[in-house]
Amino acid sequence: MPRLPKTNPRAVALKVLLRWEKDKPLLDEVLSQTLTKSVLPDERDRALVGELVNGVVRNLYYLDFILQRFSYTPLEKMDLEVKNALRLGIYQLLYTRIPERVSIAETLKILAHRRRGEWIRGLVNAILHQILEHKNQLPEPPNFNPIIYLAIKYSFPEWLVKRWLIRLGFEETKALLEVSNERPPLVLRVNTLKVSRDNFLTFLQKEEVPLAKACPFSPSGIILDGFRGKIQELKAYHTGWISVQDSASQLVTFLLNPKPGERILDACAGVGGKTTHIAELTENKSLIWAFDLYEWRLQKLKENFRRLNLKEPKVFKGDVIEELPKLKPLLFDKILIDAPCTGTGIIRRHPDIKWARKEEDLLKVPEKQLRLLEGLAPFLRKGGVMVYATCSLEPEENEEVIRNFLEKHPEFIIENPLETLEKFCGSKIKELVVEDKYVKTYPHRHNLDGFYMVRLKKHFLGTKF
Repeated sequence: MPRLPKTNPRAVALKVLLRWEKDKPLLDEVLSQTLTKSVLPDERDRALVGELVNGVVRNLYYLDFILQRFSYTPLEKMDLEVKNALRLGIYQLLYTRIPERVSIAETLKILAHRRRGEWIRGLVNAILHQILEHKNQLPEPPNFNPIIYLAIKYSFPEWLVKRWLIRLGFEETKALLEVSNERPPLVLRVNTLKVSRDNFLTFLQKEEVPLAKACPFSPSGIILDGFRGKIQELKAYHTGWISVQDSASQLVTFLLNPKPGERILDACAGVGGKTTHIAELTENKSLIWAFDLYEWRLQKLKENFRRLNLKEPKVFKGDVIEELPKLKPLLFDKILIDAPCTGTGIIRRHPDIKWARKEEDLLKVPEKQLRLLEGLAPFLRKGGVMVYATCSLEPEENEEVIRNFLEKHPEFIIENPLETLEKFCGSKIKELVVEDKYVKTYPHRHNLDGFYMVRLKKHFLGTKF
């Protein structure tokens, strides 16, 4: 069987989808690896690959529902390559402005290149034309069961829809599902060591992005409304004036409130989004230790520090709970635990999350999160602060983890986040605070990534500092 052409964006998209459906790796990584190996001549073609792949994965259940209504072959018996070519074709017909004849013709061209039989191409052609003919009167998912209806309509696994229905009710669950299928806003964090947010926003509006606006919650955030290019095309990116980071994620570091001269541990640093923010807020005058399990993430972290002209932290690869005791560090003033989680709050950025997660993850993942809290607690000085955060909407990973931790560790108390955040963010931040204990953000309520964050202070038993 000949290989798919590297210069055809739809063929590249099909290649990504086939690999993703077979092994369910991280979609962003597969997309990046495949695009690196392809020879797409135009940046618009590369963007089209991302649009098609993410679009199909985002709307998978609904695309399959429509496909099944117009095909005599059960989906489970359908050839994997043909099924994904049909998904690509249907997605283009229903969700894009690509001319309909082009969508159908390009789908058939891929199959012809793969030397699929004429009868298969004829069948695909017939199915796509039938769907196009009924485009304005497509069948609706069955509405006798709200779980099934919402799961098909918005392409979400039934177990997750059921959880949200129980907790949020029908209308709010519907709103959350709708927003989670939309493209999220592109948000910048301004490096305030180099430029103020207001001055940079004025520059952006005059010179490059007229519709850019200030984030309503983060004092360092700018929303790039109307921007259709690549962030690397902005001069400010290369001069270290900006980073890409959602407003909710920015709030985590403000809640930590790091200060110059402090010893700070970022236990799950990743590529350094929050780590660089710590350095900016401490005016490059803190001692930061950054841990992560993966070398490639730490290399990217170092690149980000260099680009932003920040002093690099001490970087360590490995499990922080296993490796930190070996280093015998002095106690830290602040510890940030941006805990690994199911990621249900960032599905609009990573649509494959909803297909990668299983309900049993909500039994396993909290164990790992609690392990981080308990393992790092001894390394925080008395009077020090530990911030725990996730990009999950699920109580098992958030409130319940903290409740379990506090039951075993009475030396910690929850601090009212308003006491820290209001001085940075103003009174509007009250909209995000629950019971004077936690910050919780939702895509459908606040147009932010879904985050949970809590500020824990370590005190002497019987005395609150």
